[in-house]
Amino acid sequence: MAPVSLLIASLNFTQAEILKAGLIQFAVDRSPILSLSEFFTKVLPEFFTKVLHEWLAKVLEWLTHPETLLIITVWWITFVVVLIIVSCIGLNPVGVAAGSAAAYFQSWMYGGFTPAGGIFATLTSMAMLGTLMPLQVIFSSTVATIAAVIVWKNGYRW
Repeated sequence: MAPVSLLIASLNFTQAEILKAGLIQFAVDRSPILSLSEFFTKVLPEFFTKVLHEWLAKVLEWLTHPETLLIITVWWITFVVVLIIVSCIGLNPVGVAAGSAAAYFQSWMYGGFTPAGGIFATLTSMAMLGTLMPLQVIFSSTVATIAAVIVWKNGYRW
């Protein structure tokens, strides 16, 4: 007999009153679960409040540096611009957008016949299924990170 079936079969013969009394006794005896509950409600909040306060103070102090604000600004601007450019190529959830770069490429490269299983058909399928968007975000994040590292390495020397 499988272990799961054995467990289910044994529960059929457990009297409800015995199970209820056992659970109540378990709670009354200051079970480890209740001790952990006290630990999580009393000890950890004091510790985390102190640690969080120190960490937040360090983060706020770090954010006040002009170099940090410059790097964060460069990262976000680059991320948004690259994501917009990649999104405007023309591969979207409804297919290839009319008049887009993807439509011109498809017309120039394949004419009236786009082969199944090719890179263009695969990218179009990925865009229509929504699996292309995470790749666009990863690509945009990578380019933005490279731009932020370049700014960080060069600083204000431009």
